Amino acid sequence: MTAQHFISKHPIIDQRALIKELLRFADEPYIYIDDIEAHHIITNHTNEFMDLLHEFYQSWVSNQIKVDLPVKQVFYTKGLKGDFRVMPCVIESGKPIKSVKVIGTNEENHAVKDKICVGKSLLIDHYDNHIYALLDVCALSSFRTAAISVLCYKLSTPKVNTIGLIGLGRIGFYTAYILHQWLGLSSLSGFDSDSRAAQNFQKLLKIYCPNLTFVTLNHTDIYEQSNAVFLSTDSEQPLLNAKNAQSLDFISSVGADANNLSELHYNLLSDKHQIVTDSMHSMLLGDMKQWKQQGKLSENDVVELKDVASGKKALQGKIVFITTGIAVQDALINDFVVKKFKAAHPMGND
Repeated sequence: MTAQHFISKHPIIDQRALIKELLRFADEPYIYIDDIEAHHIITNHTNEFMDLLHEFYQSWVSNQIKVDLPVKQVFYTKGLKGDFRVMPCVIESGKPIKSVKVIGTNEENHAVKDKICVGKSLLIDHYDNHIYALLDVCALSSFRTAAISVLCYKLSTPKVNTIGLIGLGRIGFYTAYILHQWLGLSSLSGFDSDSRAAQNFQKLLKIYCPNLTFVTLNHTDIYEQSNAVFLSTDSEQPLLNAKNAQSLDFISSVGADANNLSELHYNLLSDKHQIVTDSMHSMLLGDMKQWKQQGKLSENDVVELKDVASGKKALQGKIVFITTGIAVQDALINDFVVKKFKAAHPMGND
């Protein structure tokens, strides 16, 4: 007797349930957190996450934390703009965090409109290795990029208090929000060549940072009047160089995370500037990749943020922080957000 005949003679039995039982397809329970839910969690718990991130980087070089951080894989499709990336990481500190992010740069805007950052992050169970959480990546990737940038600012130049933002998109907004909430920033200036992005940024500030004074300036005035500048753009040509950055004690560049993008000129590589990154993996894309290929920069010229946070290395002179995105911060923020979600939804903890 075939399975088909057996099932047809028992119409009261749920065929799907029977087949599931016979083939031993056990459920793999998981929770799903979309961008807006992730946004609500991280904006409601910003200071707690920033303190956690700071503590992690202080402890990373110790024997208490082990990080397995493979180089992210970047895949391109001939004839199409953009790419997708696979970014795994395992953090072993107490109960390990196993995380994989599959993220795409949606430059084509074919099916998903006006959302450059698409994809999902996965958290993997410690014991069974099944996926127990699925998260949208747009809000979390933007926030964690802003977070690591602000952490470097805090660790390197706490005396700086005149800040400008170049690029007022998602990363720009989260940068302003973290500076205001975590470090108490009361005023800043900003510029974006996209008027819609600038308008959205100011509307968001009215909702989330009503006490933060914001002034729109052109980029030249920002460079001249600020001590620190945070760049988060999609520029394909260098924006800052040794001449227009003379007044800047701190520069953060997070937008040039692909080989066709650039925010910094190589003449910033001087005795006056210390290059800092969250991982040497950031030298595999963007400005630092070009500088390395041209023989202008080596790993010996770059300081990793974990060594600064732990006190292993001290920073001197003007600081240039560069990141192209690493999976350590993804793993940390994914785990943080899922824990907050489960605490708010106890029925989802099984």
